Amino acid sequence: MRFSMLLAGLVTSLAFTSPVLADSHGDLDHCKFAGEVSKADESIAACDRIINDPKATAPNRAIAFGSRCGWWWAKKDPDRALSDCNEAIRADSRYAPAYINRGNAYLLKSDLDHAFTDFSEAIRLDPKNAWAYTERGNLYKNKGDFEHALADLNESIRLDPNYAMVFLARGDLYRSKGDLNRAMADLNESIRLDSNYASAYFTRGRLSYMMGNNPNALEDFTKAIKFDAEDATVYFNRGVAYFVVGGRLADAAADFKKASELNPKDAYAALWRDLAERRNNNVTGHLAEAAKQLDMTVWPAPVIRELLGELSAEQTVGAAVDNDPRTKLGQTCEANFYGGELALLKKNKKEALRQLRLAANECPRTFIESTAAIAELILIH
Repeated sequence: MRFSMLLAGLVTSLAFTSPVLADSHGDLDHCKFAGEVSKADESIAACDRIINDPKATAPNRAIAFGSRCGWWWAKKDPDRALSDCNEAIRADSRYAPAYINRGNAYLLKSDLDHAFTDFSEAIRLDPKNAWAYTERGNLYKNKGDFEHALADLNESIRLDPNYAMVFLARGDLYRSKGDLNRAMADLNESIRLDSNYASAYFTRGRLSYMMGNNPNALEDFTKAIKFDAEDATVYFNRGVAYFVVGGRLADAAADFKKASELNPKDAYAALWRDLAERRNNNVTGHLAEAAKQLDMTVWPAPVIRELLGELSAEQTVGAAVDNDPRTKLGQTCEANFYGGELALLKKNKKEALRQLRLAANECPRTFIESTAAIAELILIH
């Protein structure tokens, strides 16, 4: 399963905006997109007051629309964000933060080309903008272009060595490349620079999990939840760590339940909740009910059907086929891991060992199933 990035712990834009002009000074300070999601509503209200003020200057209107765009992005409303960023650019076409926020809004809509264009335009307008380089570097990373990603992230650090977000981004890049020691160093630096950064704790927790340090992973996931209690991804990952660490199945089931409540369409949260509940209580979980809200035409639907008793292990592995070799590898990894978990529930140790060994040997290192399979093999023996 792929990890997804949090929207919590968002970038602080105060250092990258134009100087505040005279009118509506207090509202401008409150309106500015500073990244704390809990302040979104009051900040949007301050932006509204500036936008509705007929005496507001064009530069201030650009700041207000651009900041409100950022807040809508933080609230995961890309359509409102795009509308506001367009207005900001209309008011001041050289206002770089509006292009960055609009690029992030495009990312929420999976429009990578427009996002890349906006991040690059922000860099053209403001070549010393560390935020813009970080966002474009992240986009390069997510596209698998690690060379350009690292170049952009290094440039961002050169421009602003105290920018916590860029160390998070570069640490996650190093994690993706398998350079775990450099990844940990960057994530530690990100948290040193901003000890309230939920995304950094979450990403360091993922790294600790990959390295087999579940106690540290649990500690970081719990801190991330403290700063953003509504992010399903963090509950899911903490649930996996509880599941793997041993003796915490009830805690794991509770976290998977919470993740499913926050995101009922997350098939993996439903799968892991079923595994945790069945292993903890030896009773059928809630998977059949959860499946009614899932898209059962796409992966991992065959895995769900196997756990529901509708497919055999062989049929599930057969369904993992895909024209993209990387997709096929990932889906085959998952088919073997969850098949091995089902075999454990059925007390078929021989079959469990066979499938979990395949998962441990073949799963991409960044998949949660890779670490989980290795941990399960140690426990079985």
